[in-house]
Amino acid sequence: MNKNIVGGIIVIGLLALLIGTVVFAGRSSSATGMATDGFASEDEMMAAHHPEQSSGMSNEGFSSQEEMMEAHHGGSAGASDGCGGVPASHDGVSATDGEPSSYGITYDSKGYDQLLKAAQSITLNAAQTKTIVGLNILLPCCGVSTLQAKDNCPCGHHVAMFGLAKMLATKGYERADIQTELNRWKTIFYPGGVDSGAGGC
Repeated sequence: MNKNIVGGIIVIGLLALLIGTVVFAGRSSSATGMATDGFASEDEMMAAHHPEQSSGMSNEGFSSQEEMMEAHHGGSAGASDGCGGVPASHDGVSATDGEPSSYGITYDSKGYDQLLKAAQSITLNAAQTKTIVGLNILLPCCGVSTLQAKDNCPCGHHVAMFGLAKMLATKGYERADIQTELNRWKTIFYPGGVDSGAGGC
């Protein structure tokens, strides 16, 4: 066989191999780049594009959940046990009288416990998650101000409010109606407002 023909075949083969490698690498990087927009990870991309949903927002700028809990409550251990529950009464009016809500739980400690369970057991779809992210959950005991899709404050009251929002979202409640109900539970948790010591926080 002619040396020129052999050389040409080798060159063509090498070019084909090089082109195949470039195309494959381009597809891989474009797929990865599309998923993360050039960021090192999906978490980094989400933090950049959606800071309201990043763990930094949930931690209020602290380096970790534990550090945030230490600052707010003097420690992270048992935080949900130390920040939760419904006060027995306020100004002679019982907060545990069992008044029923429109969504099937009562405004009392039993209802509070059901909300805690809802936070763990209910899974939302994308539309339902969008409905609840950013709702106002600011309480006197803790500076965490908005609900996130995950990594919310582990204080009992905030966990209950997350459960409430998830429950109502799955029942088709509008965002404004969910916020109204969150606000109602705030007054049950803290009937005296900012000066109240109710709830153990």
